[in-house]
This record gives sequence, structure tokens and C-alpha cells, in this order.
Amino acid sequence: MTLTLAELRTNLDGLGYYLGSRGLLGLGNLNGACDRDVLGTINCDLTPLRDLQSLDAYTRSAIFQFQLDNTLAATGQNGPDLQEKVEETVRILQNNLKIVLQTQLPITGKYFNQTLNAVKTYQRNRSLLVTGIATRSIRKQADDDARQIIGKPPIPSPTPTPMPSGSDLRSTLITLKQLRQQGTLSDSQFIDAVLKLL
Repeated sequence: MTLTLAELRTNLDGLGYYLGSRGLLGLGNLNGACDRDVLGTINCDLTPLRDLQSLDAYTRSAIFQFQLDNTLAATGQNGPDLQEKVEETVRILQNNLKIVLQTQLPITGKYFNQTLNAVKTYQRNRSLLVTGIATRSIRKQADDDARQIIGKPPIPSPTPTPMPSGSDLRSTLITLKQLRQQGTLSDSQFIDAVLKLL
């Protein structure tokens, strides 16, 4: 099923992907100003980010981060692979919450109020900060809890790749920057090399 752009934004927001300083229902920057460089030509008094019909910089950034986190091609663009993975992620969350909370939460793949409230209940039951946002760590906890209830072992977390030390990272980035400026590395080679450091 295809998500509308508003539904995609709602799902990304509910999964903890940042949609700008004012979130889904507001506009602009921390000062409350409408940032037309980011949002385009809109009526700032009437149009919340959720309802924008174009793919703004905040949404592209959230998409890009979701794609990185889920081993999709990180383009920052909306498409069928992205939508399928976002819906699947929400459905898994909804199913886990249904098991853990023993509730009749519908499995829709859309992060609407019932899902938001179920996440809040889960957070409250676990003595976590109650936000209604299902970050990766909340989703992992809910998955582990559901697996325990149904008798399956939790999926182990991957061992994180050690980050280079601050000075090593800095010198590597400086070298990569110089190679890019000299034309030795293309834009895509430079980006790939930087992403491998993260």
C-alpha cells in the first residue's frame, strides 16, 4: 500500500526521525520563524510541515537517516522500497506492542494515535520517558519483550564497529577533504569514504 507524504512523515516522526525543530505540526526554526529556504514558498500561518505537498529538506534528511539505519540505498528520496520498509517497521512495532501490552492494537503500518498511545503506555510501563516516539532503542526493547513472551530468544545487537579516535578521525577527514579538493576523489567516492568512517 502506498503511503501519502503526510503518512510517511507521520511514520518517520513516530519512529524517531527528526523532522525539524518544530516537528510535524509546526513550521520554521527554533525562533518560530518560517524557514522558506528549507520549506519553500508556503503560507507559514496555515500550513504545518505534515501537510506540505513537496519533499522538503527536513523530510529528505529523515528519509536519508532511515535509509542508512535500514541498509537501503541512502538517497533521501521517497520511493517504493522506502515506503515498504517504513510500513514494515511500523507493523513490527505494532505487533510487538500488541503482544507486550496484550491489547487489540490494529496492525496497519501507519503510526496513528492508537500506535502513539500504545508506545506511551509501553514507555510508562517500562518507567521510560513518555514521548510516544518509538526510537530504535524502544523498538528493540519492545521486540525483545515480545520475543520473551512468545518464547523466542531476543535477537542480539550487532557489535558496534569501533570509531577511530578523535585525532585519527580528524586526520582521516582532513586527508579525504584534500583528496576531494585535488580532484583525486569524486563526490560519490568522498561520500562513501566518509560514511565508512561512521
